[in-house]
Amino acid sequence: MPHERLGVKTSIDSMLSTTSSEFEDDIQHPEWYKNNRAKVFCFNVISAMYAFVLVIVSLVIELSSTWQSRGMSNCYTAFCILMYSISIAFFIHLYLFIIYPQALNYLIEKFTARFEIKIRTFEQPKHDGEGAGTLYLRLGALLFGLFGSVLYGTEIFLCFYDQKRNASWIARYILAVIFTFIQIHFLFCNSKIKLKKTDFLASFGMMHCIAVNLWSWISLCMAKTNYKVLKKAKKSTNYTSNYTTNAYDSYYYDATTEKSLASATFRNDEQEMRVLTKLGSAANFLLTTQVEFSLIAAAVCFIIWKYKGDETHREGRKKMIRFDCKRTTIGIFAGLLIFIASLVCIAMTIIFNKDSQGQSADDVIGYGQLVMFIITGLAVIFALFRMRRLQYRLHSHGEVIDEILLIVGLAGEVIYCCTGLDVYIHEKRNSESPPCLVVIVFTVRIIQVIIQSVFILISSRLRCLNKSSVLAQPGKQTITFMLICNLTLFLFHTYETIESSFGFPTNLSSNYSVLLYVSSPLVVFYRFHSSACLAEIWKVTYSPKQHGHHKIPKVEVHEAA
Repeated sequence: MPHERLGVKTSIDSMLSTTSSEFEDDIQHPEWYKNNRAKVFCFNVISAMYAFVLVIVSLVIELSSTWQSRGMSNCYTAFCILMYSISIAFFIHLYLFIIYPQALNYLIEKFTARFEIKIRTFEQPKHDGEGAGTLYLRLGALLFGLFGSVLYGTEIFLCFYDQKRNASWIARYILAVIFTFIQIHFLFCNSKIKLKKTDFLASFGMMHCIAVNLWSWISLCMAKTNYKVLKKAKKSTNYTSNYTTNAYDSYYYDATTEKSLASATFRNDEQEMRVLTKLGSAANFLLTTQVEFSLIAAAVCFIIWKYKGDETHREGRKKMIRFDCKRTTIGIFAGLLIFIASLVCIAMTIIFNKDSQGQSADDVIGYGQLVMFIITGLAVIFALFRMRRLQYRLHSHGEVIDEILLIVGLAGEVIYCCTGLDVYIHEKRNSESPPCLVVIVFTVRIIQVIIQSVFILISSRLRCLNKSSVLAQPGKQTITFMLICNLTLFLFHTYETIESSFGFPTNLSSNYSVLLYVSSPLVVFYRFHSSACLAEIWKVTYSPKQHGHHKIPKVEVHEAA
């Protein structure tokens, strides 16, 4: 009997222990839908899919002849208003409840003191996230956004010009200005905001802003393409009926066509942007800046969404910025010589175009760019050789945002060069005689942008970690020179977007036109962002200070007993 009682007691104890262990296991390892991390991941996946589908739908709408027809004008405008309105509503929520909750907290405190009810106030935000990265990128976003606001503001004014547009179109461009200006302030002042993991509204809001910015990029490029196609159609019609084919008449017609298009009357139901017709080349510049701003804004929103709730501590807002300008004199003045020579090339190109010498203008641009690409390519190789004595770091400053934007700009450069080479092959097969300079320039150019991108990705992780490197600062002169050269190429490519692009004939097929107008803003952006990355390398690489996640852990060495 005692043995039987002992066996029963042992079995009961084992059952109780098994039950308690299963209960503890259920607490430690609950079902996935009860796990907070699983919930956050699930909502992030759903928000990413939402943005993905919205971008695809926007692309189809912009390319669809049905949606771009006059009969669907009101539906298309309603879609635009909806896209902007949701984004603006999200930013209002972001500013009132997350970034600047002081006013709401004040009202809550007054309300609780009056009625003696406990209501939880909103926490103060943290500005130590990844954000827009460098100061130069934020300054670029500020300038590009301001020029983009000028584009939409001029379009609002032209809505009342000649024949007044519908009220829905006016509302669309007003919302575009508001959305752009809110993003300017957000990117410049609050891009390093760190959102909570469980803020699901912020996940969908950031993803919607990404979709709106990518849609703005697509719609502006398509607006430019449609305007060029319309201009080409009017040119061919009028030219066939009024002019004979010779070089002087072709140039004369380009000037008169631009003037006639600028003085054309408008319809209240048209789809085209009136600012492209009235401002011409200046509108192309404003459109390019707005495309670049949309690209930066989309990338920053993605970084904020990706690192939402990241517990890694980064450096907060800086009150002062210092620059060490030692060992930069040679690089500055060598770069200024290149800058002056490039402005002379642009001036000569304008003069040749006015004198109806189009071939001479193309030669000046071609040889000028070829020299620039060769010099900057050799500078990259020399900088790599000089910086071989620096030390490697695992992390780079503003690593994710800079690398994303650099790769996007590089993709634009590669598409642009490959399109130019394909156009050359097409003309060659059609028994035409395009100059061989086009092949040389595009080949050297694609090699230069690839090796420069590799150099930026490598050198962003190099630091001066010993006394000899801090004193010698190897490669700083060359980086200064490359910085000025990329700013010069930024101006050069901006001029190309305003006027005609080198290597591309006037009469392009629709496929080539789309590739050209989509990639040309990315070409300009690549040079701007390369200069921003080089400026950050110039500032951080040679600094002996180590901050935040750039600190290197000390390695302790123990002697054997």
